Amino acid sequence: MNPAPEPSPTALQVTVVNGNLRFVPQPLLLGHYRSAALAGTEHVMDELIGGAMATALALGHYPEQPRSYEVFVNTRAARDNPLQLPRPKAVIVVGLGEEGTLKPVDLVRTVSAGVVAWARRLAESTEPDPRPLEIAATLIGSGGTGITAAQSASLVVEGVLAANERLSTSAWPRVHRLHLVELYLDRATEAWRTLRAQSAAGPAGFTLDEVIATGGGALRRPIDGGYRGARYDLITALSDEGRGGVSYTVDTRRARTEVHAHAMQKPLLRDLVAKASGAANQDGIGRTLFRLLVPVELEPFLAGTTDAVIELDGGTSGIPWEMLDIRTEGAAPARPWALGTRLLRKLRIKTHRTRVQDSTPSDRVLIIGEPACDPARYDRLPGARAEAEAVTRCLLAAGLDRDDVMGLFSRDPADLGARAGRVINTLLSDDWRIVHISGHGEAPREDGPAEEPRGVVLSDGIFLGAQEIRSMRVVPELVFVNCCHLGARAPGDLLEEGGYDRPRFAATVAEALIEVGVRCVVAAGWAVEDRAAQAFATTFYRQLADGSRFIDAVAAAREAAYAVGGNTWAAYQCYGDPDWTFRVKPAGTVAEPAPPEQAFANVASPTALVLALETIAVNSAFDEDEKGRLRANVEHLEERFADRWGGRGAVAEAFGRAWAEADRARAIAWYARALEANDGGASLWAVEQLGNLRVRVAWEGVSPWNASAGAPPSQDRLDAARAEIQAALGLLERLADAVQSTSERESLCGSAWKRLALVEAIAERPQAEEQAIARMKERYARAEELARGSGDAPLFYPALNRMAAELVADAAAPGWPGFDAARVEEVRASLQAAAASDPDFWSVAGLIELRLYEAVARGGLAGARASLEKDFADLQKRVASEWLWASADDQLEFVLSRYRNRASGPEREAADALLALLRGYAGRPLS
Repeated sequence: MNPAPEPSPTALQVTVVNGNLRFVPQPLLLGHYRSAALAGTEHVMDELIGGAMATALALGHYPEQPRSYEVFVNTRAARDNPLQLPRPKAVIVVGLGEEGTLKPVDLVRTVSAGVVAWARRLAESTEPDPRPLEIAATLIGSGGTGITAAQSASLVVEGVLAANERLSTSAWPRVHRLHLVELYLDRATEAWRTLRAQSAAGPAGFTLDEVIATGGGALRRPIDGGYRGARYDLITALSDEGRGGVSYTVDTRRARTEVHAHAMQKPLLRDLVAKASGAANQDGIGRTLFRLLVPVELEPFLAGTTDAVIELDGGTSGIPWEMLDIRTEGAAPARPWALGTRLLRKLRIKTHRTRVQDSTPSDRVLIIGEPACDPARYDRLPGARAEAEAVTRCLLAAGLDRDDVMGLFSRDPADLGARAGRVINTLLSDDWRIVHISGHGEAPREDGPAEEPRGVVLSDGIFLGAQEIRSMRVVPELVFVNCCHLGARAPGDLLEEGGYDRPRFAATVAEALIEVGVRCVVAAGWAVEDRAAQAFATTFYRQLADGSRFIDAVAAAREAAYAVGGNTWAAYQCYGDPDWTFRVKPAGTVAEPAPPEQAFANVASPTALVLALETIAVNSAFDEDEKGRLRANVEHLEERFADRWGGRGAVAEAFGRAWAEADRARAIAWYARALEANDGGASLWAVEQLGNLRVRVAWEGVSPWNASAGAPPSQDRLDAARAEIQAALGLLERLADAVQSTSERESLCGSAWKRLALVEAIAERPQAEEQAIARMKERYARAEELARGSGDAPLFYPALNRMAAELVADAAAPGWPGFDAARVEEVRASLQAAAASDPDFWSVAGLIELRLYEAVARGGLAGARASLEKDFADLQKRVASEWLWASADDQLEFVLSRYRNRASGPEREAADALLALLRGYAGRPLS
């Protein structure tokens, strides 16, 4: 075998990282599929850099189309911040367009453009950075359909290489190292394997690290086994020209798969569609449509989805997908699929407006009801006028001013509505956020000329059609068109991709709206019943006014119309962005999370349960919102599976880990159950955590913030806490002394002695306190030496605790020389190395802690107070875990409570303020 080629000294260095993005120090490159909300990574990064991304999205100045980009510099970073926090330095957002349409060549060029933009920003900086340029990136585009994690890794690297080639002709900096960051190990591994294969095949322009780096907050794989960046499943159903059937692609949170074209008899399908659109005839049609349209291998995906977008083309958009009945054989009668699943449509078109000027929150709402038309040809529509009135009342009741809502309908039921000239002039003379139209609609005539496209019927033989829609300079966010036959194509056009004229197809108003860039469209596919239509419309707008997402408002509206009866609920074909809201909430807010029964619906094995609990524990440590949902999530899983699999060691241990963030007493019970499991599935880590939790809970039971009305705990409570800590110490010391001494186990023993010293201080037993502190120093010193000798354990953690013991035991004594300068620099170097290469809570908190100890040692805590508070606050935005902050709070309680007793004035005030800050982060009452 020929040896691998020597890498070029200027080759791009690529590191694949399995970890959470919150501690990424490099400028971060990420992608944005067209959406009205910042979700997932974008939402998190926006919070960390100061909110500029959400502001840009709300102002319509956010990259959406491929090859568009925007650089958001981290405005929260301070020059005087010695920790170089917050991270990242900047976020470079690149547009990806509509999900499912991203082409590999566009992703490469988009990444390249984003990298060049950042290089330009650096070159223009008044304070150039002499260090080689490093950049981080997510697996861009892989959260949607069509781009896998492996493809994304390859294309992102190709994009960076293309940028470097362009930059080589300029003085702007080139990228020296690319960090590809992925939360899930299975996806990181997929990316790494692909890049390794490329690198091994020959000169690739880059060199790949030999292993995947592990960062903080890493997870093994998604709970559902699949991955999507969006909360909804995407099902593509496109017409197949050759076989006259439907070709499916499925991208769900459980799996991604392709299903070949499913052939069918087109005449039979047309007949069923015609019957389904009848006002009353729907018996059994949904089940027949399901069997005719859906291949057997697709059934599990449809049955398992809760939020779905179905992408259609001209040949499949006329099918009433909303009416599909997917119940299994022998099951009780089930409601149609679109009621059990929140379902939206998406239309795949080849022509669209390239530059879209969106409306703004200052634009108004236009409601058109029963416009005047020839009474000899068209019946009056009192239901359309009543619907317009009801929608107007609904929006006004929701808080919109009368000036915000323009009602273009007759207030007198006996009068005709607005004539054609007024309708067209009103529509085009102003900018509108929402346009609602209810009236007559006419599809193109089969024998009519292409320049007579028809649309909404107006007076004087005039129609509101595609030409008028294209004349709108500012595009509404939502258009609701309740007109007979307007949303559906002629039955003869179904599945005839090559058999229809695209201008005639584009002439229907609903499709023209999608072409010009309207974000959300609701169009009635057939004649609707008045009472059900009004229930749909008013419920829909009421939900939007309450801040619901488009997909949720549609679901609620369908339910309301379904309750009235008939098939009006299925007539509404709803296209658009699932996360769009009426901006009652600020743009950029993340969508409401799925309830536990939905989020964990696919947990069906002990292994999947352990993974779910592990994910809950990790996410709640990094995300304040996830922490708030922890209790409900774990209780849901406990209720479902505790009796079934709780006797397994690994499962009980996972429950213990999850509960440690929310209820330590329950965590202790689960860890104890794990050790008692007959299968021996619990790890030694569970023993360590059991001992550690018992110590912490015992200390918290007598701690100052738990004292009632400032009264000290009783002697009985102190005795009980002392006995519990000593019992847990026995467990931990047996593990360290009799099984194997490690730096971590020695540190846990030191931590237990520290908390025993805190108890003895409250009990006013100074001799016992001194003895506990001496044992604490001994254990932490042993842990420090083990870390120094092994090289694979963090030196800084035990060293900082040993320094804390020095401050408590020695600093108050006359003649204390202070910390050993060489040891302090050793600790600082260990912290900086960890924070640079593998940052986590402890390494970043340790840097802050070290500065605090140095300030206390020189009596300068008051001067350092402001910067310490700022750094602690920044870290809390990244890691919200009260469990971790409780440990940091205990450390400061140990050091600062004693320092404040011998200090005065500003120094005592600084100690009290810092203690109060960390008690708040730990979720503890202030005393």
